[in-house]
Amino acid sequence: MKAYNEDRIVTIHQMLFEMARGNFNSSIPLSSYDDKLETLVVLINMVAEEMKESIFQVGYVNNHRTLQFIAQSTFILDASFYIKSFTPEIAYFLGYSESELIDLPLPGIITTASSEQLQDVLDTNVSLPATIALDFTPKEHLPVSVSCTIGRLVNSSEIILNLVTPPRQDSYYPLMYRNENEKHNKTRKEDALLIQKLYDYILAHLEEPLPSLKVLSCEFGTNEHKLKDGFRHFFKTSIYQFYNDERLKRAYFMIEHTTIPLKNISVMNGFNDYPNFSKSFKKRFGFSPYEIKRNETGFTSSSEG
Repeated sequence: MKAYNEDRIVTIHQMLFEMARGNFNSSIPLSSYDDKLETLVVLINMVAEEMKESIFQVGYVNNHRTLQFIAQSTFILDASFYIKSFTPEIAYFLGYSESELIDLPLPGIITTASSEQLQDVLDTNVSLPATIALDFTPKEHLPVSVSCTIGRLVNSSEIILNLVTPPRQDSYYPLMYRNENEKHNKTRKEDALLIQKLYDYILAHLEEPLPSLKVLSCEFGTNEHKLKDGFRHFFKTSIYQFYNDERLKRAYFMIEHTTIPLKNISVMNGFNDYPNFSKSFKKRFGFSPYEIKRNETGFTSSSEG
């Protein structure tokens, strides 16, 4: 588990470096874990997607976009189009083992129309090498159209077929799995946006009493369970605890950097009862508000009443 988490952290670092250099087209694969790292992954992916949508307008050429084709590959065929040899990435692209491909007729992995087109090129004595588009039929995958060049070896009847193999992304099953993943990722993104709105709301209303969970859920158009559990998932604390901690931290800052009376600070941070504020403050920081050394040249010169 430790090694797996280290790999996840490396992936996060790589993603952040990509974002730092302007590449927002990547995303970190989601895992089945429900932990802090996974929460971070969801948020980073969300930021990358939002940045991509806001920065790159239609028609903008992004030089970080992933290339459609990833590897130059070669078939060696005999005069009857049987596969005699090939480069290793061919096997991955087609979904066959290397032993399955050796001596397999090329028409077995391309469409009938492509087989006829290939035969026509060779029969019409077209000057070789020639360019031709063939529709390959990978194992358990949808057909893939690939641009190829066809030629012959010197002093040999063998045929050379060069192509650039696209990534395998059109499998029926991976496609289904990817759709489920995208749906799952979309749900997490929506949850993150919802909790972000709640987070912003709390920070903007620290001086006011926190509304009940029922009122908050109505305010944000969701149910109490989703709001409560969603907030705990992303911030690892309850809504009220977060609200209380944030107003106490703001109160601490105000005490340390201003000379505003303590009772006023307590009211400004949503505490109508000073003893309750003092008790909460001491429980949070381990000492009372009056024990903090105050800034004598603070923002106000009012004395405590």
